[in-house]
Amino acid sequence: MASLAYQHLPPPPDPDRAATRARVIGRASLTMVGAGAVLLAGRAVSLRLPPCPFRAATGIPCPGCGMTRLADAVAHGRIQQAVGGDAAGVAVLAVLAVLAGAYLVRVVIGKGEPPDWMRRRVLLGGIGALVLVHWVTTIVTGGLPSA
Repeated sequence: MASLAYQHLPPPPDPDRAATRARVIGRASLTMVGAGAVLLAGRAVSLRLPPCPFRAATGIPCPGCGMTRLADAVAHGRIQQAVGGDAAGVAVLAVLAVLAGAYLVRVVIGKGEPPDWMRRRVLLGGIGALVLVHWVTTIVTGGLPSA
């Protein structure tokens, strides 16, 4: 009878799955930060990129719309303006920078494993919540105006 009680307990977390999740989060963060850096460099030399295809097709900003303008404002020291325009977007930028930096130092340069805190499921939920709040803010307010 005691064995039946244990059948309803959730299985213990799989360490390999958590490690894989941490590597995926790290690689994705590093890729997004790298792509953002390329977009900022293009913006610095006044390269006009095509508009967001999601917004062009639907008329609604995509979840990432406005992130380049926010990153540009932060990079130029207009942090108060960026936070005032979209605090959740600035938080997304900060989280991505921390994740990419931790992954770069620990895995790419150090040839080790991602930090334990990157293995937690709650990290994905937190990132998802920040992106959702940023997206709603962008839809409601139109996002940070172009500088």
